[in-house]
Amino acid sequence: MPDVEDAGIEDFYALVGSKVRSARLAADMSQELLANQVGLTRSSVANLEAGRQRMALHLFVAITYALDKDACEILPERPRPHGAGMITGLQRELADSPESMQSFVRGAVARLGSDYEED
Repeated sequence: MPDVEDAGIEDFYALVGSKVRSARLAADMSQELLANQVGLTRSSVANLEAGRQRMALHLFVAITYALDKDACEILPERPRPHGAGMITGLQRELADSPESMQSFVRGAVARLGSDYEED
């Protein structure tokens, strides 16, 4: 399980906040109006949208209702697997290596349970 201070979690909340903001703007709704509908302050909505503040599950549901959105539309499509940055780094390091070495490393990573996907 990722550490609560993991950068991936911060990215997750920033992405959710960005999607909330986009949905709010598409609904032509102010931060103040959304805040009033879900029982928050305008500044809390601004912080949620910026990813500076995490939201409780009940607030997430209230926000999706207020924006007339399905929760799946606001959640990221697929979270990055823990260690995905390592895979990207490995790909860069192996770019000039022989195909046999690249194949060996991909197989080893796959056996470790990573979500490695070739482009």
